[in-house]
Amino acid sequence: MTQSRLAELAGMSQAAISRLEHGKCMPTFYLLEKIAEALNSVLVVAIGPGRRVAVEFRNGPERAGAAG
Repeated sequence: MTQSRLAELAGMSQAAISRLEHGKCMPTFYLLEKIAEALNSVLVVAIGPGRRVAVEFRNGPERAGAAG
C-alpha cells in the first residue's frame, strides 16, 4: 500500500504518514487507531522494561476476536 493510499483511508495527509514512517514524530493513540482502522487491523501496543514500546497492526483471526 502506498503512503498516499494509507493517508486517504486514514483521513490524513501523505506527509503525515511519511513523518511517521521515518520516525520524525511521535504518534498518539488516536492516530494509531485511525491507521489500524484504515488497515482493517487490530492495534497492539506493548510497553516493556525501560519504557520500550512495541506497536503492531495485526490482521487475521485476532481481528475477529477483537469484537467480542
